[in-house]
Amino acid sequence: MLAEAHVARGRRAEQALHRGEARAAFVRTDVGDERSVRRLVGTVLERFGRIDCLVNNAGVLAVGPLVRVPVAALDRMLAVNLRGPVLLTRAVLPTMLRHGSGSIINVASQLGKFGAAEYAVYCASKFGLVGFTQALAEELAGSGVGVWAVCPGLVDTPMARLTGIGVGERRGLVRPESVARVILDLAAGRRREPSGAAVDVLR
Repeated sequence: MLAEAHVARGRRAEQALHRGEARAAFVRTDVGDERSVRRLVGTVLERFGRIDCLVNNAGVLAVGPLVRVPVAALDRMLAVNLRGPVLLTRAVLPTMLRHGSGSIINVASQLGKFGAAEYAVYCASKFGLVGFTQALAEELAGSGVGVWAVCPGLVDTPMARLTGIGVGERRGLVRPESVARVILDLAAGRRREPSGAAVDVLR
Protein backbone atom coordinates (compact mmCIF):
# COMPACT_ATOMS: atom_id res chain seq x y z
CA MET A 1 0.00 0.00 0.00
CA LEU A 2 2.79 2.39 0.94
CA ALA A 3 4.64 1.60 -2.30
CA GLU A 4 1.50 2.39 -4.32
CA ALA A 5 1.19 5.73 -2.53
CA HIS A 6 4.78 6.54 -3.54
CA VAL A 7 4.04 5.56 -7.15
CA ALA A 8 0.97 7.82 -7.21
CA ARG A 9 3.04 10.68 -5.80
CA GLY A 10 5.72 10.11 -8.43
CA ARG A 11 3.18 10.16 -11.24
CA ARG A 12 1.65 13.39 -9.89
CA ALA A 13 5.11 14.98 -9.81
CA GLU A 14 5.73 13.90 -13.41
CA GLN A 15 2.42 15.43 -14.51
CA ALA A 16 3.09 18.66 -12.62
CA LEU A 17 6.48 19.03 -14.33
CA HIS A 18 4.89 18.39 -17.72
CA ARG A 19 2.45 21.24 -17.10
CA GLY A 20 5.45 23.55 -16.98
CA GLU A 21 8.29 23.59 -19.48
CA ALA A 22 10.20 20.67 -17.98
CA ARG A 23 10.56 17.25 -19.55
CA ALA A 24 10.12 14.48 -17.01
CA ALA A 25 9.71 10.72 -16.76
CA PHE A 26 8.63 8.72 -13.73
CA VAL A 27 10.10 5.20 -13.68
CA ARG A 28 9.20 2.90 -10.78
CA THR A 29 12.51 1.51 -9.52
CA ASP A 30 13.86 -0.70 -6.74
CA VAL A 31 17.25 0.92 -6.19
CA GLY A 32 18.57 -2.19 -4.45
CA ASP A 33 17.91 -4.37 -7.50
CA GLU A 34 20.49 -4.27 -10.32
CA ARG A 35 18.06 -5.12 -13.11
CA SER A 36 15.61 -2.46 -11.95
CA VAL A 37 18.42 0.11 -11.85
CA ARG A 38 19.62 -0.84 -15.34
CA ARG A 39 16.08 -0.47 -16.66
CA LEU A 40 15.80 3.00 -15.11
CA VAL A 41 19.08 4.23 -16.57
CA GLY A 42 18.26 2.73 -19.97
CA THR A 43 14.88 4.49 -20.01
CA VAL A 44 16.43 7.84 -19.09
CA LEU A 45 19.10 7.56 -21.79
CA GLU A 46 16.53 6.50 -24.38
CA ARG A 47 14.24 9.46 -23.61
CA PHE A 48 16.75 12.19 -22.85
CA GLY A 49 20.03 11.09 -24.47
CA ARG A 50 22.37 11.77 -21.55
CA ILE A 51 22.61 12.01 -17.76
CA ASP A 52 24.21 15.12 -16.27
CA CYS A 53 23.30 14.67 -12.61
CA LEU A 54 22.45 11.77 -10.32
CA VAL A 55 20.95 12.44 -6.88
CA ASN A 56 20.88 9.35 -4.67
CA ASN A 57 18.13 10.28 -2.22
CA ALA A 58 16.21 7.05 -1.52
CA GLY A 59 16.39 6.04 2.13
CA VAL A 60 14.66 3.83 4.69
CA LEU A 61 14.95 3.72 8.47
CA ALA A 62 14.24 1.20 11.22
CA VAL A 63 14.92 2.39 14.77
CA GLY A 64 15.60 0.20 17.78
CA PRO A 65 18.19 -1.85 19.64
CA LEU A 66 20.22 -3.90 17.17
CA VAL A 67 19.07 -7.25 18.59
CA ARG A 68 15.39 -6.29 18.20
CA VAL A 69 15.42 -4.96 14.63
CA PRO A 70 14.36 -7.76 12.25
CA VAL A 71 17.06 -8.99 9.88
CA ALA A 72 14.78 -8.19 6.92
CA ALA A 73 14.70 -4.54 8.05
CA LEU A 74 18.49 -4.48 8.41
CA ASP A 75 18.90 -5.93 4.92
CA ARG A 76 16.46 -3.38 3.48
CA MET A 77 18.34 -0.43 5.04
CA LEU A 78 21.64 -1.60 3.60
CA ALA A 79 20.06 -2.38 0.20
CA VAL A 80 18.35 0.98 -0.20
CA ASN A 81 20.69 3.33 1.67
CA LEU A 82 24.04 1.98 0.47
CA ARG A 83 23.74 -0.68 -2.24
CA GLY A 84 21.26 1.52 -4.14
CA PRO A 85 23.58 4.52 -4.53
CA VAL A 86 26.47 2.22 -5.48
CA LEU A 87 24.41 0.47 -8.18
CA LEU A 88 22.97 3.69 -9.58
CA THR A 89 26.34 5.41 -9.64
CA ARG A 90 27.91 2.41 -11.35
CA ALA A 91 25.14 2.46 -13.96
CA VAL A 92 25.36 6.18 -14.84
CA LEU A 93 29.14 6.58 -14.74
CA PRO A 94 29.87 5.26 -18.26
CA THR A 95 27.74 7.94 -19.93
CA MET A 96 29.09 10.71 -17.67
CA LEU A 97 32.67 9.66 -18.35
CA ARG A 98 32.02 9.62 -22.11
CA HIS A 99 30.84 13.23 -21.90
CA GLY A 100 33.61 14.21 -19.49
CA SER A 101 31.22 15.85 -17.05
CA GLY A 102 28.59 15.09 -14.46
CA SER A 103 27.53 15.48 -10.83
CA ILE A 104 26.78 12.66 -8.40
CA ILE A 105 25.20 13.78 -5.14
CA ASN A 106 24.62 11.27 -2.36
CA VAL A 107 22.16 12.26 0.35
CA ALA A 108 23.74 10.90 3.52
CA SER A 109 23.04 12.23 7.03
CA GLN A 110 24.62 13.68 10.12
CA LEU A 111 24.35 10.04 11.23
CA GLY A 112 26.94 9.33 8.54
CA LYS A 113 29.38 11.29 10.71
CA PHE A 114 28.26 10.53 14.29
CA GLY A 115 26.97 7.27 15.73
CA ALA A 116 23.72 7.14 17.71
CA ALA A 117 22.20 4.43 19.89
CA GLU A 118 19.39 2.45 18.24
CA TYR A 119 20.47 3.63 14.78
CA ALA A 120 23.43 1.26 14.35
CA VAL A 121 22.67 -0.11 10.88
CA TYR A 122 21.27 3.19 9.58
CA CYS A 123 24.51 4.84 10.74
CA ALA A 124 26.52 2.08 9.08
CA SER A 125 24.73 2.68 5.78
CA LYS A 126 25.24 6.44 5.92
CA PHE A 127 28.88 6.22 7.11
CA GLY A 128 29.38 3.84 4.18
CA LEU A 129 27.81 6.36 1.79
CA VAL A 130 30.13 9.12 2.97
CA GLY A 131 33.14 6.81 2.57
CA PHE A 132 31.93 5.74 -0.87
CA THR A 133 31.69 9.41 -1.87
CA GLN A 134 35.22 10.19 -0.70
CA ALA A 135 36.77 7.14 -2.34
CA LEU A 136 34.92 7.61 -5.63
CA ALA A 137 35.97 11.27 -5.79
CA GLU A 138 39.59 10.11 -5.64
CA GLU A 139 38.93 7.53 -8.35
CA LEU A 140 37.29 10.10 -10.64
CA ALA A 141 39.79 12.93 -10.10
CA GLY A 142 40.47 14.69 -13.40
CA SER A 143 37.53 13.02 -15.18
CA GLY A 144 35.18 16.01 -15.04
CA VAL A 145 32.73 14.07 -12.85
CA GLY A 146 32.26 15.41 -9.32
CA VAL A 147 30.90 13.50 -6.32
CA TRP A 148 29.53 14.95 -3.10
CA ALA A 149 27.69 13.77 0.00
CA VAL A 150 25.02 15.97 1.57
CA CYS A 151 24.67 15.43 5.32
CA PRO A 152 21.51 17.00 6.73
CA GLY A 153 20.31 16.86 10.28
CA LEU A 154 16.89 15.36 10.87
CA VAL A 155 14.71 16.52 7.96
CA ASP A 156 11.03 17.40 8.34
CA THR A 157 9.66 14.46 6.32
CA PRO A 158 7.43 11.49 7.20
CA MET A 159 10.60 9.53 8.08
CA ALA A 160 11.13 11.89 11.03
CA ARG A 161 8.06 10.38 12.69
CA LEU A 162 9.88 7.04 12.96
CA THR A 163 12.28 8.68 15.40
CA GLY A 164 9.43 9.42 17.79
CA ILE A 165 9.67 13.18 17.38
CA GLY A 166 6.45 15.01 18.21
CA VAL A 167 4.71 17.78 16.30
CA GLY A 168 5.81 20.35 18.88
CA GLU A 169 9.46 19.39 18.39
CA ARG A 170 9.50 19.86 14.62
CA ARG A 171 10.59 23.50 14.76
CA GLY A 172 14.27 22.51 14.90
CA LEU A 173 14.11 20.14 11.96
CA VAL A 174 15.84 20.83 8.66
CA ARG A 175 13.44 21.92 5.93
CA PRO A 176 13.41 19.71 2.81
CA GLU A 177 13.76 22.87 0.71
CA SER A 178 17.09 23.62 2.40
CA VAL A 179 18.44 20.22 1.40
CA ALA A 180 17.13 20.64 -2.15
CA ARG A 181 18.79 24.06 -2.45
CA VAL A 182 22.20 22.66 -1.49
CA ILE A 183 21.78 19.81 -3.99
CA LEU A 184 20.84 22.24 -6.78
CA ASP A 185 23.77 24.53 -5.95
CA LEU A 186 26.22 21.62 -6.03
CA ALA A 187 24.83 20.32 -9.31
CA ALA A 188 24.95 23.78 -10.92
CA GLY A 189 28.46 24.55 -9.67
CA ARG A 190 27.23 27.48 -7.55
CA ARG A 191 28.65 25.95 -4.37
CA ARG A 192 32.43 25.58 -4.41
CA GLU A 193 32.95 22.39 -2.45
CA PRO A 194 35.74 20.03 -3.51
CA SER A 195 34.67 16.71 -4.99
CA GLY A 196 34.41 14.18 -2.18
CA ALA A 197 33.20 16.72 0.40
CA ALA A 198 30.50 15.84 2.92
CA VAL A 199 28.40 19.01 3.06
CA ASP A 200 26.41 19.75 6.22
CA VAL A 201 22.82 21.05 6.06
CA LEU A 202 21.74 21.95 9.56
CA ARG A 203 18.88 24.42 9.12
